[in-house]
Amino acid sequence: SKSRLLSILRKNGGRSTTNKLATVATRHYNRIGLSSSSTIKYDYRSFSAMALQQHQTTNPNPPSSSSYVDHSHLYNTTYHPQAPEPNYTDLGPTSKLNLFTAINSAMQTAMKTDPTAIMFGEDVAFGGVFRCSQDLREEFGEGRVFNTPLSENGIAGMAIGYASAGGTAIGEIQFGDYIFPAFDQIVNEMAKFRFRSGNQWNCGGVTLRTPVGARTWR
Repeated sequence: SKSRLLSILRKNGGRSTTNKLATVATRHYNRIGLSSSSTIKYDYRSFSAMALQQHQTTNPNPPSSSSYVDHSHLYNTTYHPQAPEPNYTDLGPTSKLNLFTAINSAMQTAMKTDPTAIMFGEDVAFGGVFRCSQDLREEFGEGRVFNTPLSENGIAGMAIGYASAGGTAIGEIQFGDYIFPAFDQIVNEMAKFRFRSGNQWNCGGVTLRTPVGARTWR
């Protein structure tokens, strides 16, 4: 037993206990029905392996507890939820859209359904360089769709401030390559706003939109 091994160590100490430990180990092997004829190096690793082997022999199914929980039954299991099939038969009139017209339609819907929604960014007033905000200024007015200075950090900061007051802010960073100056506001303010205020305020009404992608030159 562990207590007996420890008592031998305390009584004799050092390397002089090797033979006595080997004798104890051999008797223990014989008692639990394991062979002691194989070559065994009687050090602390051997006794640890011996104890583990005994535990596995006497307790093939270890109990679940806070210190040991068997998750082996989950390793080869995949969860496939049986979601109901969506009904596409009653969606009303539809139209074929490409990427930028789909974005334009989504922002138009947001502006129609949310009177607090505003849209701002570099050149969004005339439609944007990719035409995603085309005709929205004419429809909703210059007070809700307007240009900003060339300041990505300022666009993100304004979006946070407006959303924290309860509005819906749709900001555009004209090109994804220039979003890095806004990272201070995005990472240190926007992402942590709720946490830093102890859940008193949030800026969940922010949408920042920026085009990214690859181009093949011919």
